[in-house]
Amino acid sequence: MKPRISHGMLAGVLLLSGSSPAQAETTIFEEIICRVNNDIITKSEYEEAANLLKLRTQRQQKLSGEQLAQAVREGEKDLLKNMIEERLLVQKAVELGMTADTDVIKYLDRLRSENDLPSIEALEQTMRQQGINPVEFRKRIKEQSLKEQVLGREVYYRIQVSTSEIKTFYEANRDKFDRPEQVRLQEILIASNGKTPSEVEGLRKRAEEVLEKARGGEVFGDLVAQYSEGPAAKEWGGDLGFFGRGKLPKEVEEIVFSLRRGQITDIVEGRDGFRIFKVIEKNIAGIQPLDSVKDQIRNKLVEDKAVPAVRKYMETLRRQSYIRLKEGYVDSGAEVETASAEGDQPAGDELPPAAFEGKQKK
Repeated sequence: MKPRISHGMLAGVLLLSGSSPAQAETTIFEEIICRVNNDIITKSEYEEAANLLKLRTQRQQKLSGEQLAQAVREGEKDLLKNMIEERLLVQKAVELGMTADTDVIKYLDRLRSENDLPSIEALEQTMRQQGINPVEFRKRIKEQSLKEQVLGREVYYRIQVSTSEIKTFYEANRDKFDRPEQVRLQEILIASNGKTPSEVEGLRKRAEEVLEKARGGEVFGDLVAQYSEGPAAKEWGGDLGFFGRGKLPKEVEEIVFSLRRGQITDIVEGRDGFRIFKVIEKNIAGIQPLDSVKDQIRNKLVEDKAVPAVRKYMETLRRQSYIRLKEGYVDSGAEVETASAEGDQPAGDELPPAAFEGKQKK
């Protein structure tokens, strides 16, 4: 049986960025609907993104019929705006000299490992068999990384959250931190089902090596992706969620509840293999002390501040950019006046039809 690529972020990259199934090479005359500085957006790219928006909405919201149609119409209002702003962020990354080649390789290697494929070449062959263009997919991963780098450097890095803001939020929302005693666990499972005694011993040694790496400072999530065969490994990075008392096997419960946040267990041997747990979070019973939840509060406050900060940054990029639409298309972010190209009409004037005549695509 041919392997089927299963990775949550694979679908995310395809759907968010508008990657399409592989197509036979042919010459197509593309209709240009938008110019963004020196880049263009074609009608086929827009239609492709609209189709993928429908698929994503249907999958994520479990809608059908008129409800699905209404949700898609709402999403389409900002579709061209989002495509324009993605172009602007990638252009800014190039201007800042950012690169993403290493991120692309790491992502592909992680995807390869999670799907038990021997090489990236094998991964790309499997993609082709499933109608995914590997070159286009690499491009989308790269663009996603570049966009995140720009927003990280230009927006998120500049957001400040003070200690007093954290304390004020905590005092105003103490009831939200009233919790039962719980631990949140991340798991690495080296499975031994159906193995011979000699193979089990080999797997035990592998588990010992993984434990040594984890306690040596390697990122636990990376080790999950590389080694774990647990059901939560592929989609959730090994995150099992929260467990209260009485919800875990007794031998596991005694171990994990004795640890502090961030600590890692010894190898826990079970009938199906060897497990290593990391305590990601730990809650005492009752209202959690400020020190144990301050990182959660900081993250929330950063996210709250990021929404207007990103909007303001995108407005700045738009003011510095040359953006023109073909008649009949709407950019919901066009309230901001954009720059005009030297020798062209002032911002807001329509370009002549020849500017949108199109291009040839191989």
